[in-house]
Amino acid sequence: MFKRFCLFALPLLVLGSTAFGQVTLARKLNESETYKTRTTVKTDQKLTIAGQDGSTNSQTTVEQKSTVGKRGADGKITVTVDTNFISSSIGLPGGAKITFDGKTSEAKVDAGNIPALEAAAKDIVDKLKANAKSSTTLTLDKDSKVVDIKGINPGSDINPEDIKDEFAEQLKTFSDKPVAKGDTWERDVKLNLGQGQILALKRKYTYEGETSKSTVDSTRKVHKITAVDSAATLTAREGGPFKFTKSELKVDESSNTILFDPQAGRPIDINSKIRISGKLTLSFNNMDLPGDLDLTMSSQVEEIK
Repeated sequence: MFKRFCLFALPLLVLGSTAFGQVTLARKLNESETYKTRTTVKTDQKLTIAGQDGSTNSQTTVEQKSTVGKRGADGKITVTVDTNFISSSIGLPGGAKITFDGKTSEAKVDAGNIPALEAAAKDIVDKLKANAKSSTTLTLDKDSKVVDIKGINPGSDINPEDIKDEFAEQLKTFSDKPVAKGDTWERDVKLNLGQGQILALKRKYTYEGETSKSTVDSTRKVHKITAVDSAATLTAREGGPFKFTKSELKVDESSNTILFDPQAGRPIDINSKIRISGKLTLSFNNMDLPGDLDLTMSSQVEEIK
């Protein structure tokens, strides 16, 4: 559970004009531009379902190059995302371990010669290899809604609807009104955890004002936004093989920081961490299976040269 092997980290939201000490958060894509990002995602899940251990952990690093096309007369624009998996390490229930080198597409599996664990590890390795290198082209309409996706690799287990939902979540993130330092706003956020699982949160944002970020070759002026999460609920997609009939979760820890470079017109650093815990009930084949969950997830998206 809670495996997520591919992230589309395209920043669609940039800072617009300012007036009277306020900042307007506006959506923008810069035509004919190319930029690169590195994303690292870590998860540590302690889970029991009906008394069985389902604990997992993972750390995956992905680099992506995003190339923006030119907007057509119909208002549509394309974004091509070239993805390269750098590395991934995964721990499965029962003690199985997987390490994957994206440069060579080679994987090492330690499953203790247990057939069930070896089979589960092979399925994950196959998906990692299918996602190791890809080039996916997204077509967005004039409102930055994804209307077409091409280039998803066979066997990657990526659902196009998940990509569309992620972009829709980005578009509703920021305040509809100009904000000044200290201003706050709230949004209902849905995080796709993979395998049809959706974590719903209430997120409160704060505009912190202007600051700076040092890079290898320069110091850049940026605008800082922070956010904290609350009211966690775990659900499953309609029509899936299972559902959650009970989700009594609480947010134990939450932090989100976004840095926007106004000259580049996009975020250059995004850091997030959340820990949730509590009881849940998973319904599968008309059987209710009680469980306990303690999940920590963290991610960093950083623009690179």
